[in-house]
Amino acid sequence: MSQMTYVFGHQKPDTDSICSAIAYAYFKRETGSPETEACRLGPINKETQFALDTFDVKPPRLIKSVKPQVSDIHLNNDAMVTEENSINHTMNLIIDNPGRSLPVVDDQKKLIGIISLPDIMHAYSDPFQEDGLMKAKTPYRNIIKTLNARVIGDTPSGDVKGCFYNNSQLASGAKLNPDDVVLTTRNDSSRDTAFAGGNAYVIISDVPEDMDIPIPDGFTGTTILTEKSTFEVIRLLEQVMPIRPYVNHDTMEFFMVSETLADVKSNMLSSPHNRFPVVTDDGVVLGTITKSSLLDYQRKRVILVDHNERTQSIAGLEDAEIAEIIDHHRVAEIQTDAPLYMRVEPLGCTCTIITKMYQEKDVPIPKKIAGLLLSAIISDTLLFNSPTCTEQDKQAAQALAKIADVNLREYGRSMLIAGSNLGDMTPKQIIGADRKIFTMGDYKIEISQINTGDYKSLFNKLKDLLAQMQENCEKEGADLAILMVTDIVLGGSELLIAGEQRHLVRDAFGIEDEDISQFFPGMFSRKKQVVPPLMRVASEA
Repeated sequence: MSQMTYVFGHQKPDTDSICSAIAYAYFKRETGSPETEACRLGPINKETQFALDTFDVKPPRLIKSVKPQVSDIHLNNDAMVTEENSINHTMNLIIDNPGRSLPVVDDQKKLIGIISLPDIMHAYSDPFQEDGLMKAKTPYRNIIKTLNARVIGDTPSGDVKGCFYNNSQLASGAKLNPDDVVLTTRNDSSRDTAFAGGNAYVIISDVPEDMDIPIPDGFTGTTILTEKSTFEVIRLLEQVMPIRPYVNHDTMEFFMVSETLADVKSNMLSSPHNRFPVVTDDGVVLGTITKSSLLDYQRKRVILVDHNERTQSIAGLEDAEIAEIIDHHRVAEIQTDAPLYMRVEPLGCTCTIITKMYQEKDVPIPKKIAGLLLSAIISDTLLFNSPTCTEQDKQAAQALAKIADVNLREYGRSMLIAGSNLGDMTPKQIIGADRKIFTMGDYKIEISQINTGDYKSLFNKLKDLLAQMQENCEKEGADLAILMVTDIVLGGSELLIAGEQRHLVRDAFGIEDEDISQFFPGMFSRKKQVVPPLMRVASEA
């Protein structure tokens, strides 16, 4: 299976950010990259939810980070045992898998304990007794597997229920019960005694693989044939008993599959152990890792849409492989350690670029995808009122409206109105709905934008909005916060300002220092009408 690629927009997703992720992930799957998933970095706003509901599309999965996790490490899936596994099998598995310990799981593969080399060594110091196999509840399958034996008759199931006797004990007159286990050889006279013991289990040693052993007609027990010598069988029978008594249930060290490698590393380095189980949230063991596993992990593969700045993107981006960037904003400071596909065009919406890519590759656009692409273009261009809107945006929207089977103007107004009611939103929600953080010269500037026709609610919340903006500046170390409230009916935007460096807004837009807000007719675009003047004055300050 190829590596999964995650497609997502910025931290405060707007309609373009969500819809471009969904549409581009679908495009990638249709053009030869089936392991591509659309994701989101934040909550869905009301406008975007309206679009998703209209076209019956589920929101993308929320992800918080692309930092390397335990899930990015190659796991050893075979290095685990159950309490019924034999000492021999467990010892061999420990030897074959460096780390000196193994996870012990139940029949649902859930972690129940740890078995280590020192734990097993205790088993070798315990004397082997006639009833040892029975007391240890040794499964017959452990005997057959450890002796590499073949079975004549019905393969026994369950655990040993009788005592063990060897050929010398038979010669001394030991009497057998139906469930006893007897060891003899193919050339030993005690073999007849073993077969005469009734419904017993007879192990015959020194039997080549191609040799048949005659079984008396009256024998109704099970015959187990092995090529191993009598000495080897006796030695190995000490190792067929299950590891159950030696499992450590108290001091288990394990890692969750979702843990970051940074956290895992710090815990590993302080641990005396070298092998650790990896479990799911339900406690199911997926495999094991060792300290050396930290050197061999696969970076997450991502595609950025509708943004290209690290400050606007996901946590851990510096540890991920950026495969592509599809955007319509200025190119910022982003750096990659390998070449990538990057498509940035001066259009009003990322989804316009993606629509062109569908057309260039002759990929049919499904109705639902067309609806989402259209919704993003309407949102980003404010139904073509924004100065960022281009003729290509309009042409794409008209073509998409036909595929989506909607009236462009009616649907556009309905969608924008659906996202414009501020009455039931808190100041924090209004500011955070579409907030971007910019570094301009020596200044950190936060610019939020929200579309509305609900100016009454805006002015009712004005004091609280400004207080929240000031609090954000203080908490996040921002020099300036701007809230851009855009109304396509009034034909412009109200700028609310807070922060210590309000003089930047005065110099860029002519707002007096004592003013806390001002309406600007014809202002619709954060990207074209707010960011460039601020960048100019910030660089000159």
